[in-house]
Amino acid sequence: MHDVIEDTPYTEEQLKEEFGASVAEIVDGVSKLDKLKFRTRQEAQVENFRKMILAMTRDIRVVLIKLADRTHNMRTLGSLRPDKRRRIAKETLEIYCPLAHRLGIEHIKNELEDLSFQAMHPHRYEVLKKLVDVARSNRQDLIERISQEI
Repeated sequence: MHDVIEDTPYTEEQLKEEFGASVAEIVDGVSKLDKLKFRTRQEAQVENFRKMILAMTRDIRVVLIKLADRTHNMRTLGSLRPDKRRRIAKETLEIYCPLAHRLGIEHIKNELEDLSFQAMHPHRYEVLKKLVDVARSNRQDLIERISQEI
């Protein structure tokens, strides 16, 4: 629903009538964050971060929806050009991961970091993933042996 104002002919007033003022304000807040245009990418990132912080003071749900939207976008990067994937991943690492961390949402931060690393360095990601899988398997075997001895 967070993209309704952007992707459909519905207005904020129509949303307010249908779903109430609170939902309309949240959707409008998320939409405004997406409409920001700037001269440089760095300027856009700084302003985007500032706007999210301001939005948090009014309604934390706006920021939570934005984090959920970015997580979904990162999970579905595969259809984009490699240069666009890397750009979005870099922005995610610089803005959304620290934001999730500051909000104490570590599982989102960790997933965004993993997805960003995968998008920026796909071959390194695969090598490390295999090594981590082997280490986890070895650790699980060790835990089972120790548990049996106890």
